[in-house]
Amino acid sequence: MLHLGAELHVLLHGLLRTYGDFVRWRGFHDVYLVNHPDFIRPILTRDYRHFSKRTIDYRVLAQIMGNGLVTNDGPHWIQQRKLIQPMFGNHRVNGFDGTINTLTSSLMDEWETRAGGETLRIDREMSRLTFRIVGATLFGSDLKRHGDEIAEILEVANLSPLEIRALMTLCSWVPTPYNLKWRRAVRRLDEIVYGLIQARRRRGVGHEDILDHLIHALDESGYEGMDVKQMRDEVVTLMLAGHETSANALAWTLYLLSAHPDVEARLTESLDATLNGAPATADDLPRVPYLKQVVQESMRLYPPVWSYVRRAERQEEFNGCLLPAGAHVIIVPYSLHRHPEFWPDPERFDPGRFDPNAGEGRHPFSYLPFAAGPRTCIGAGMAMLETQLVLAQILQRFKVRMVPEHRIETTGKVTLKPRYGILATLSRRPAVRLRKPSAPG
Repeated sequence: MLHLGAELHVLLHGLLRTYGDFVRWRGFHDVYLVNHPDFIRPILTRDYRHFSKRTIDYRVLAQIMGNGLVTNDGPHWIQQRKLIQPMFGNHRVNGFDGTINTLTSSLMDEWETRAGGETLRIDREMSRLTFRIVGATLFGSDLKRHGDEIAEILEVANLSPLEIRALMTLCSWVPTPYNLKWRRAVRRLDEIVYGLIQARRRRGVGHEDILDHLIHALDESGYEGMDVKQMRDEVVTLMLAGHETSANALAWTLYLLSAHPDVEARLTESLDATLNGAPATADDLPRVPYLKQVVQESMRLYPPVWSYVRRAERQEEFNGCLLPAGAHVIIVPYSLHRHPEFWPDPERFDPGRFDPNAGEGRHPFSYLPFAAGPRTCIGAGMAMLETQLVLAQILQRFKVRMVPEHRIETTGKVTLKPRYGILATLSRRPAVRLRKPSAPG
């Protein structure tokens, strides 16, 4: 049964379940929903250059992200990706584990004073933590004094690109109440980010964070394509994408674990046996594989980015179905991850699906929490590391229980968020021998 008043991701899922894996949806712009891994693979890999980001969705996102990695396209995107990719190599990312653990431990100490039944907005708590982490790991301590303000600004921008308010930002000169709020937010964000860049250039590089890396590229003789505006766009893109996806993954995972105490018990037993109360390091994670399975299954049910939109730059054919040039194509991981051909009993939360033996034969493009191909999310490794390390500390120190009468629904903004937030209470777990992480060196 299709409900036209439903959230867009729910509506699209209903269309795909009703009409199959290749659906033409006629509207102001005809769009094509593509939901079979065999169709999705060439769009994201072999033929990705023929499926551009020249869509209205990315035009809206560019109002705040500018021409950063998420919205950029073509040869300039390739150049920027090559520039930034080394900052997200496994060795460098794993070196952030100490910083992640220190900031998480600080939040856990705050929670110790609130573990007597006080209600928390878990989604906001996770957003606050991941923003601190993205500031510390990617941009040094420069963001600390602006953290709360930037988080509020980015929250203003986190709309579904197809909301009327968001579309109206393309006509920013029209003085609607939201346009005025949007313009103030973007103007203040620019003041902060350009100020950080200028201050770092005056002080000189040496922090070995991504801001240093970008400044070096800007100053490097002979490099074309990077200017201060492009640097601003990359910084804003990484701030927004770098904390939002991890925050949502953490919030939804805690919600699912609360609803499935058997899974939570198995996971906490594994953590206790392996870590004995200590924060996990990057090297510890292979010894607690069930932790990764839980995160993967959570992102199957609640993928942080619930859709990807592309524009076909030439005519294509999928299994006898014709896709005309200029068509808008939507890939919906929210629906793909519920495809019964690849995910039996798809609404059931079962981390065992990601046991290495259980996944044999499953189509690799049936699971796309971070997209795939050349445009795979550059921060995927960082997000997985961060999510596992934070959960390892939370679950060893607290039981997080959802408020029973609170309504949980998804809403599709830029990311998949809880419409009414996630309310929870905390209780301390029986003490395990705790060792605080040392401050990062």
